[in-house]
Amino acid sequence: MTINLAPMQRENMTARIYREIKQKIMMGELRPGDTITLRSITDTLGVSQTPVREALLQLVSERALTLSPGKSVKVPELTVAQLQELRSIRLELECFAARRAVPHATPALIAELRGIHANLMASRDQQLMAPVLARNFDFHFALYSAAQMPHLLFIIENLWVQTASYLSYLYTPPFPVLPDGHPHEGIIAGLEAADTEAVVREIRRDIEGHGEFLIRYLTEHGLVK
Repeated sequence: MTINLAPMQRENMTARIYREIKQKIMMGELRPGDTITLRSITDTLGVSQTPVREALLQLVSERALTLSPGKSVKVPELTVAQLQELRSIRLELECFAARRAVPHATPALIAELRGIHANLMASRDQQLMAPVLARNFDFHFALYSAAQMPHLLFIIENLWVQTASYLSYLYTPPFPVLPDGHPHEGIIAGLEAADTEAVVREIRRDIEGHGEFLIRYLTEHGLVK
């Protein structure tokens, strides 16, 4: 698969390539099973293979990509059991991050989250997948960043990137609608009330509800084993 990346300066080239490919995975531009070759990236960017190889191997080490025969890597194809395992780990870590974030939830953070969610819902109303994915990421990581635990944030992001390619299926119109309103609204209300348990409960409802919808969709359409 050919990936279009913006031209770049030589400095920090490996880091830049790494970030751009990771972003494309996170935003659902690459789907499970898609192949990325060294040549497709080097030809697009006009760079040597070394920084590209380094960036791809870093993503492989984080399980965002897997090695394929020849000079290529693939977006991982996961089983139902693997998706369920990753969801279970996310539940533990993200509920913990949310719990630690609540005491640091300033009015500015709450206003930021409200604005992000408003943008998400506007994109959802227009059935626009990419902005919905981007704003969903922004919402959760703005909240988790308030926990002031950068190592935890790094681990959570790695879990997201391992399953992010499947989210393009979750947000294929018509988008899923959970009963009892969008969890983000409950999270914001919980933060305003300084109600830690309410925030954690809504994080859990978000991950479990959308996770079940995703696995059901993938199973019904033969997209996962």
